[in-house]
Amino acid sequence: MNKNKAIVLAGLLIMELLAAIDTTGVTVMVPTLQNVFQIPPEIAGWILLAYLIPFSLFLVPLGYLADRLNNPEKVITWSIFTFAISSALCGLAINEYMLIACRIIKGTGAAGMFACEFAIILKYWEEPRRTIEIVITGLALGVLVGPIVGGLFSQPQYWRYFFFVGTVLAIIGFIAYQWLKKMQPVLRLADQSELVQCTTFGFKAKLLTKILFWGMLLDFVVSIATQGTNLLITLEVQETLTKSAMFNGLILSVISLAMILANVLGIGSRLFRKTETAVLASGALIALSLICLATFSNWINITAFVFYFIFGLGLGIFISTIELMVLNPLPTSMLAQGNGWIVTSMQAGYGLGSFIAPLLFLQLKVNITAGVFAGMVLFTIFLFLVAKKRKKTPT
Repeated sequence: MNKNKAIVLAGLLIMELLAAIDTTGVTVMVPTLQNVFQIPPEIAGWILLAYLIPFSLFLVPLGYLADRLNNPEKVITWSIFTFAISSALCGLAINEYMLIACRIIKGTGAAGMFACEFAIILKYWEEPRRTIEIVITGLALGVLVGPIVGGLFSQPQYWRYFFFVGTVLAIIGFIAYQWLKKMQPVLRLADQSELVQCTTFGFKAKLLTKILFWGMLLDFVVSIATQGTNLLITLEVQETLTKSAMFNGLILSVISLAMILANVLGIGSRLFRKTETAVLASGALIALSLICLATFSNWINITAFVFYFIFGLGLGIFISTIELMVLNPLPTSMLAQGNGWIVTSMQAGYGLGSFIAPLLFLQLKVNITAGVFAGMVLFTIFLFLVAKKRKKTPT
């Protein structure tokens, strides 16, 4: 890898790390911020939602803008600059309304960053798969260390520094992205097909629907299952089995470490030559680990931790391959909006998983709920394989 690509890759890593830490770290800091600003409970939740809602809403519009301008480099550069400035303003907030307003701007900047990242990788890397695994490591690492970082800054006299440190790192990322100007796009197979010649809105919409449908559905269902499982573990371990929050954090750390290990070692790219095979196999691994957790463990013994680790490995492989599987057939001029749609499906899955997991837990208890999530994933994979077989069958 040449110097220019190494510097841009560092910027992509910083972006993933920052976005994950901002979400998980601020979650831990909410009680401190609530006390500092004397925020009523009905307002405190908006500290998180002010970031998450615009992040979800602007993924597709900013991806469309990047494609329309034919310049994802400009959108991603200015998005991280927006992230940096708004983070600094969060640290300077004089009341909860200023903090929430700046969090809205910050979430919008994060949307632009995420919408364009895979477009950048596919545009400039001939073999993007290993690059994506490295970049996803930043996301997994952020999920792991975010609560720790948030806890360190969860003091009335220190909370502002959390946002200032984020600003410094974002500025470093902004500087790293300037090296995009020195890189040359690769010649992609998708840009040599007749698809790139068709520029009408109707054709593009039809193409996006055709290519994105199964990928978005798989991503949506797996996101429901993984986010639902995270909540399910918390409810069972802390509420039913009365273990401490630290013990629950240990479980989530094992999952995050497995995600990091899967991508640092490139397990997905080493085991599966085709990205589609990696996506389906890792989705099945997630489902099977859930079934084993419900069948062969009590959720807190050594056996359970083995299955948590396997769950994390599957999740790490899935996250690093699903977008590549979906986006690779698209011409470069449609990559950013396609990426916006796939990340939106992930966010929607996380949201629905957070909603239904407690409801299912109360009605069905932990083991049956885990089985429901596993069944959803396996059934979706089955439908995908059936549809693919029918498509290949001559009429």
